[in-house]
Amino acid sequence: LVDESDGVPRWVDRVAYVKDSPWKLYLTCLYFTSYTITSVGYGDIGPVNIVETVVATVMIIVSGISWAVVLGQVCGIVANLGSDEREFRQTMDELNFMMQDRVIPVDLQQRLRSFFLSNKTAFRRSRYQKVIASMSPGLQGEVVMEVNRRWISKVSFLNQLILEGRTSRSG
Repeated sequence: LVDESDGVPRWVDRVAYVKDSPWKLYLTCLYFTSYTITSVGYGDIGPVNIVETVVATVMIIVSGISWAVVLGQVCGIVANLGSDEREFRQTMDELNFMMQDRVIPVDLQQRLRSFFLSNKTAFRRSRYQKVIASMSPGLQGEVVMEVNRRWISKVSFLNQLILEGRTSRSG
């Protein structure tokens, strides 16, 4: 867009080593693009030769990718925190605070944490039972049959009941 003959200052004119070869110009442009895209910024200190430009570009790209991975992992963790997980973590936080506040011995602290970690699934099932209890008796029966279908289907007598229940609902 702007030629050297126009007399308008250009960033490429400040980098003397790029005039040697088009590859040096391309690498310098890659450096400029990488620090612009990664928001590293336009500092007072920059590379002064092609080796420094290549090293700085590689460092910017690697650190940008690393930061993107870390940020992605954090976002994934936060997004996957369902109500069960939040409630469990809150319980664990309260447990840790109580143990610290009441000066519980270390060995008992370890046993308590182990207990809560191993019973995480049992607590979730307990909450499910509360949800099912709030349903009408008819819905309770359907939900319980559906939730336990895998186990019921292994018992031939109960499996027959499931098949009969499906035909009576659909017919």
